[in-house]
Amino acid sequence: MKSKKHLSSLELNFVGNAEDRFSKALRRQMELHEDMTLFDLIKFLYQSSLGSFHLFEMMDEAELLDWVKKNLKNTHPSDGLLTENLLSRKWVRVNLGPYKKRFGNDYQRISEIFITAKSLKQGQLRRFKDLLEKLVSAFRKGDIQSVSYESDIVGLVQDFLQTYEKENFPTVHHSKIYMQKNNSDYLVVPRSSLDRICGTNLSADRLK
Repeated sequence: MKSKKHLSSLELNFVGNAEDRFSKALRRQMELHEDMTLFDLIKFLYQSSLGSFHLFEMMDEAELLDWVKKNLKNTHPSDGLLTENLLSRKWVRVNLGPYKKRFGNDYQRISEIFITAKSLKQGQLRRFKDLLEKLVSAFRKGDIQSVSYESDIVGLVQDFLQTYEKENFPTVHHSKIYMQKNNSDYLVVPRSSLDRICGTNLSADRLK
């Protein structure tokens, strides 16, 4: 789809007034990460609503353990935020680079935290759809604009999301331009498990 390819390389800015929790969360994400596109925002909202359950549907526990071990092994230690807030208070991202700098290749600690999510109640797709509607509204109001001032950004977004809904909201990947500039080595884990990393349930976006 031409519009999908175009949107995957269309960098976005948050230029509006962040007056509510939703818009503040979007602005925060776009301040933390360079070259965000529609797909990166959708992934943020997907994880905020549905967490990591799509991975639990794809792999059993042994496969998940191997997957986490492989990802951590291939990650380079780095500075920066250990955790990042998502829109939902239920989930956070744990960035593997800062995790590895702090804990080395301790994959058992992070995999236990990750697999903890299996016991939680799965998020509702209705919630994700509601967030996507709010996202479209932010484009309509002009709070989110393309860096290149794409004149038909609202139409492109609406057309894509209509097709996305017909496909039953599959998981999306980060855009290539996002991955060139940002860390995408992370796990989405329950916020309630942060104490297993730090010894205390601190707020995400503050752990460095």
